[in-house]
Amino acid sequence: MSRVSTPVRAGRAVESAEPAPPNAPVRIEVAMPRALFDRLTSHDEAPRCRYDAVTGLAEFVAEPGVRHEGPAGEVDHLLCRVADALADRGREVSWQRTGALRLLSGDGAFEPDASFYLDPAAERRVRDVDGYVDVRAGLPAPDLVVEIDRSRRSRHKLAPYFRMGVKEAWTFDRAAGAAIWTPDGACADRCASSMQSQVLPGVTCPELDRLLAQRDPVERAHLSRRLARRVADRLARVLPHRLP
Repeated sequence: MSRVSTPVRAGRAVESAEPAPPNAPVRIEVAMPRALFDRLTSHDEAPRCRYDAVTGLAEFVAEPGVRHEGPAGEVDHLLCRVADALADRGREVSWQRTGALRLLSGDGAFEPDASFYLDPAAERRVRDVDGYVDVRAGLPAPDLVVEIDRSRRSRHKLAPYFRMGVKEAWTFDRAAGAAIWTPDGACADRCASSMQSQVLPGVTCPELDRLLAQRDPVERAHLSRRLARRVADRLARVLPHRLP
């Protein structure tokens, strides 16, 4: 497994701003106090947004389109296939899937495109939470978050996620492809790229990239099923059998 350390600081992108593609959604930044941002975004109808504690800017982004939802939906399909494959092997499914979960921490408010809990007890604690899951109040962060990039890359969000307690993040954009990230040792301010997932063993970065970039639905389904079987085979070694 190759690992490349990359510094990431809270609220500050580690790469230069990139021009948005022509079909990118509208994105605006508004200067405001943190307390005002929390009041404006503490309800279910709030727009997609985040707060940069360093610059004092609130970022609001329009709802994503098909180019965004396609890869995000494919991640959901992959996890559903893993669950089915584990059930076929008579194993207890120990992880739970959530949709777009709103997370709140000292770094601001974040809404990953997908979030996954390995521990069903942790998932049950956040299942009925209204608004944001506030990790400052002791609510558990997901083990895995997924970011499908649109107008710019999500690498500046990695350090805040890892400081929440997230163990792994997947990112994908059409230009750069897929990447798997983990905290770099004990320092959550730095992240390391990985060639394979630790949360879902059997998922490799090249295969994840091929799956999310694949446009042929038949080939995409074939890749997803093959990857799900491999993950299930490895998870089945450590998961208990179903209770009778």
